[in-house]
Amino acid sequence: MSEPVSNRRLGGQFVVFWLIWLIVQIGLNTPIEHHLSGWPQELLLDAIKLLVWLGAAWWLLRHAQPGNLSLSNAEQWRPAWRFAAGYLVWGIIVVYLLAQFWLVHHGLTVAANFKPQFWGRYFLVVGVTEEYLFRGYFFNALLQKFSLGKANVIQALAFASMHIPRYLTTVPAMSVGVWISNLLSVFILGLLFGWLYARSRSLWPGIVTHMTWDILVTLFG
Repeated sequence: MSEPVSNRRLGGQFVVFWLIWLIVQIGLNTPIEHHLSGWPQELLLDAIKLLVWLGAAWWLLRHAQPGNLSLSNAEQWRPAWRFAAGYLVWGIIVVYLLAQFWLVHHGLTVAANFKPQFWGRYFLVVGVTEEYLFRGYFFNALLQKFSLGKANVIQALAFASMHIPRYLTTVPAMSVGVWISNLLSVFILGLLFGWLYARSRSLWPGIVTHMTWDILVTLFG
């Protein structure tokens, strides 16, 4: 049986993908957001996200050996219907976000900048692509090398840093405080998604929770 992926190789794979995503943001996504609007913009951005992230996850998992991973690709796509904690976490997330938006906006009001096409990007594409690459490959490989706690912290830090290319390019300029707040929030969410993956031994609880968080924040934030 093959050994777990070496730290050097795993780190190199992450750095290469981080740079690829930065180049995509600069060379493709930013021009698209500047020159297109509406459905053409959304569909093109969705296609790029799917191609880059799912393509990377597929390639990395295809070249991984059985001993490199904690779960096989087939195993991690099995539904976790009996994972009761997943339903509890999902419910807590929904209640927490709706209560927060209710208090901040004095009611649940759809955000003025919300567009129907966001359902595709934030409810379908982001949750699946990010969970498949980060939990399905990077965290999966880390669990074969480290304890759950250490592996979870490492992948959550990497997950948070993966948002930096977008912050640098396709979103409005942010203050240092907002940068820190956003990255901390993503880090905490990464810990939660990692815990769901490890305990359920399935991608689905994390995908559903991730999609729910993104669409509610986009819809009412």
